[in-house]
Amino acid sequence: MLGLSKSKEKDLYWALVIEPGWVQAGVWEIVEGKAQVISTSPLAAWEEDSELVGAADTALSSIIQTLPEETEGPSKTVFGLPPSWVEKGQIKEEFLAKIKNICVDLSLEPTGFVVLTEAIAHLVKREEGSPLNASIVGIAKDFLEISVFKLGNLMGTTSVARSVSIFDDVIEGLSRFAITEVLPSRIIIYDGREGELEEVKQSLIAADWESLEKVKFLHAPKVETLDPGNKVLATAFAGASEVAGVSVILEKKEEPPNIIEPKVSLTPQELGFVVGEDVASKPETPTQKPKNKPFLFIRKGKKTFLWGGISLVIILILFFVFWWFYPKADIKVYLTPRSFEEKTEITVNPSAGSLDLAKKTIRGQVLSTEASGEKTKSTTGTKKVGDRATGSIKIQNGTASILNLPTGTKIGSNNNLQFGLASSASISAALSPANPGTQIVDVVAADIGAEYNLAKDEVFKVGNYSKAEVDAVATGNFTGGSSRDISAVSSDDAENLLNSLTGELSDNAKNSLVEGLSSGTVFINDSLVATPSSKVFSSKVGDEASNLKLTLGLKVTALSVKKEDLISLAKLVLADSAPSGFSLGGDGLSFDFSGLKNIGKASLFNLKIVANFLPEVDLTLLSKEISGKNPLLVKERFSTIPGFSRAEIDINPKFPGSLGSLPRIPKNIKIELVSEK
Repeated sequence: MLGLSKSKEKDLYWALVIEPGWVQAGVWEIVEGKAQVISTSPLAAWEEDSELVGAADTALSSIIQTLPEETEGPSKTVFGLPPSWVEKGQIKEEFLAKIKNICVDLSLEPTGFVVLTEAIAHLVKREEGSPLNASIVGIAKDFLEISVFKLGNLMGTTSVARSVSIFDDVIEGLSRFAITEVLPSRIIIYDGREGELEEVKQSLIAADWESLEKVKFLHAPKVETLDPGNKVLATAFAGASEVAGVSVILEKKEEPPNIIEPKVSLTPQELGFVVGEDVASKPETPTQKPKNKPFLFIRKGKKTFLWGGISLVIILILFFVFWWFYPKADIKVYLTPRSFEEKTEITVNPSAGSLDLAKKTIRGQVLSTEASGEKTKSTTGTKKVGDRATGSIKIQNGTASILNLPTGTKIGSNNNLQFGLASSASISAALSPANPGTQIVDVVAADIGAEYNLAKDEVFKVGNYSKAEVDAVATGNFTGGSSRDISAVSSDDAENLLNSLTGELSDNAKNSLVEGLSSGTVFINDSLVATPSSKVFSSKVGDEASNLKLTLGLKVTALSVKKEDLISLAKLVLADSAPSGFSLGGDGLSFDFSGLKNIGKASLFNLKIVANFLPEVDLTLLSKEISGKNPLLVKERFSTIPGFSRAEIDINPKFPGSLGSLPRIPKNIKIELVSEK
């Protein structure tokens, strides 16, 4: 917990938890030295920075609506932040600006902030009564944040870019901690989506922990999930402990529902009962008279029968008219089409004036947009770094001439390890075979590594001289040689990241272009070209780095054509393919472009046309034939249509029994021929 000011004032506080992609809020107070969370909001999603204030406003507003009317909303706010937002006890500058925007736009008074993983550890200690020994893993869309606690002390935090395997990502993160002993055999995972938590938990439980080499556990770790609502509780509790030294959480109690009792008792008379009176003797009051009478019955013999008969006839006539003229039917007749496929070459020319069927040239429209984004991935390359061994040798010259050796002269050991003279040397000639000329000179190993740390008295070959004439002996142990492997950026890392991000941005750009097209336009997928307008890697190939980030800008262009032009071309190409008694409609056509080839200002494509031909049916005549018929008999008539598969008949209103025939008026029957896909 950092940055909180002490206050003894009993007041309401906000707890605002911000995570990558999610915001959640809560209201809490301090009651008699105990922290109590009053209400918690649902999660509010955000992706772009511009959406963060709106998401926070949504979370806060949902809580305000639950507070009693007389309760004034809080303004003092404790923020729960992910570890990646904090560095050396301070909020990073780029994230501090986001917090300030939230406070200014939503009139919040920042009281302080807590790091989510530390707040969670603080809460677990309160609930379990002992310091936390566990790894806490925060799961975001593109990365993981892993914090390791031992006896309640934070050992460190790291961020790992997500790959296809969550288990590999967790192991990669844990292996970065310089902990010589075994890691805590407990893992607590959290994020904003409760559904994903269970999926990740089962994936980690099913993993093979026993065969790990990078990290060690006493046994397979226990994997637990943190309820998303507990992040608000952890933030509030950590905040309360700083504000007023609170060490106890007051559990929220459920109150029984309010039952509204009637305030006025009604008398039997008011409920419609009459007490101590003869109802029949009472005159009819205006309120007792019926407002409307549907039929007037004259209570006198033959007149009553006459009027009843007339009413019945009128009702029957009205029903007959309604049954004959009003019903409507929607019929879909599903037919298996006869499919044909043709391939041809067409030219799409943005400069063409109009459709040229003879030359198979279609006028195209050039579409363009720009896309940018960034992506981070873990590096897979390694690089060896270290120091070279150094030492001193005594060169022995057994020749009759002075031996002059320049700086860098190669000195080779018995196992072919190479060294070089650190400075030039001049060795006097031998006075006799038993008394060679000598000189002590410093040497440096030709490469890094501990294998160059040779022992005293090692014998060396000097330059191209034979050992019988000139040799050298180590005057002492060689020291300083070391090497180690580090994570580094490989050329494959850079290439794969570029291809991956280019593909994602191209897809986004394509979707943007397609969404902007009118309904009568066809987008040509194979015409899409993405050209980098900017490309910045966080590290160069060979640099030491565990993650590689790419910021990329693309200029994307593509072509589109009018669908009506394609249909006209298809009818020309398929003119000889249509079977007798069948016709081709625009809805029965599909087009597939491939094989882009630029020819000047135009583009040549291979076009595959797939056409579904449906039988030619006179729907007006068919409506007359089936009007008034039983639906079962009608389906038998449809079965005579070539390619008939099934029919759906919807009659409104639908009458029972023999009355449930198709409408008697042909124009009330709508028939649609549908291709059975």
